Amino acid sequence: MPLGRAAVVVALAGRAVSLVLHVDQAPELAGPDLSNTSRVAIQWSETRLGPPMLESEACSVAWNFSNQSEWMEKNPIAFPEAGLGARRRMVEMDGMEYQLFIPRGWGNNSLYPHPTVIYFHSHPERKWTLMNSESLPRMLARNQSQSFDNRSCWCLPASGYDAYVESSDALKAYEDGAQPTPTGSPVADCTFADTFHSLVIMPQGWVKAETPGWTTTHFATVKNITRAIMEKFNGDAGKVIVTGTAEGGAGALEFAKTYPDLVSAAIITDAPSATYDSGNDDLEGLPVHVTADGSMGDAANVDALVVSLKGRASGVTRYTRYTTAPSAADPQFSSAYGHSSDIIYRDPQLWAWASSFKNQGGREGWGMGSLPFAFMR
Repeated sequence: MPLGRAAVVVALAGRAVSLVLHVDQAPELAGPDLSNTSRVAIQWSETRLGPPMLESEACSVAWNFSNQSEWMEKNPIAFPEAGLGARRRMVEMDGMEYQLFIPRGWGNNSLYPHPTVIYFHSHPERKWTLMNSESLPRMLARNQSQSFDNRSCWCLPASGYDAYVESSDALKAYEDGAQPTPTGSPVADCTFADTFHSLVIMPQGWVKAETPGWTTTHFATVKNITRAIMEKFNGDAGKVIVTGTAEGGAGALEFAKTYPDLVSAAIITDAPSATYDSGNDDLEGLPVHVTADGSMGDAANVDALVVSLKGRASGVTRYTRYTTAPSAADPQFSSAYGHSSDIIYRDPQLWAWASSFKNQGGREGWGMGSLPFAFMR
């Protein structure tokens, strides 16, 4: 390893040690005994007054809806410490800001490491408040309310969503001649943040008005942050799932191409700019789940991506092509673009599928060394 690279890794490891896990004294945030950690404030997304809202109530009760966009809200404060069951904006590492979610059931037993999810944001999500108003980040809040929706549980505006049947034909993205069928995806999950078992890292690639997209420089920093987090918080280097929507979906796929030995599965949502050349072997063997909204104007680009992925010599390719998807939750976001990510991320079948795959060389690939024990069969 070059001396400069080694110095960066050592510095990051030292920075990660400072990321102590904070547990508030409220019974609902009970966890491991970390009484020596300092007290820090909590944010609104971590708190919930009383029991969780019933899903039936969230999908039927009248609520205070407004046109106040999250673009107009202040970004959350940055925390020096992580918190159980909390989605927190953290102090930057290696020059990059990121959000971190630690599951409520977190444990430091290396026999039971936590799957690790890297969420790459889209261009509109370059502002923290808008990122947290939709998609996976919103589901990681114990209180899912927003400036435009006061319900503590986010219910999608429909009773269910249909999708086309997946095709076994390698030359077809889906069975367009078959009748679409209900997916069974839940339209609300009021306890998602309480039951999600994975670490989630949400790096911030760019802000303001620039549109650079995700670059190899970004990826190198994301890799360093992810390794530091996994080492500190018992992340499973063999189960690293990359995902994102739109530009973030394209970024997740590019990260997997750049570091094919680090990723165990990829979830690509609503990303018409994502491409794959089946003549390359950089994604061979990688399970990839793609989603799209059939009503979007450039859904054909996503279909082409799926066909290219199916042309690989190895690797599972899944495709959930919804007939329609809900518009963005934020009232000032474009209503012309459906968000299939808002459906698929709350579906437990997706996460069961993604976490079922293991990259056997993950620890070696991430440079984390071997575990001090061996599994016996």
